[in-house]
Amino acid sequence: MALLQGKCLLRDLRESVGFTQADLSTQLMDLYGVSISTSHLSRIERGERPMTTLQKRAVCLVLNCTERDLYEWILT
Repeated sequence: MALLQGKCLLRDLRESVGFTQADLSTQLMDLYGVSISTSHLSRIERGERPMTTLQKRAVCLVLNCTERDLYEWILT
């Protein structure tokens, strides 16, 4: 069996706290010095770009979630 990363759930998490992509981008920079542009966030949310470990951690801190919450996980 293998555990695979599935669909990115960032958009759902972000919208559940009422943030736009610009809000999240600003919070990441202001609170943790992590720069993710709105266009990069869009690509992440569409599953076109991965997040680095640092970006994942900062996003989780801003959105009050765990890294496990960021993606659907598939056991094959």
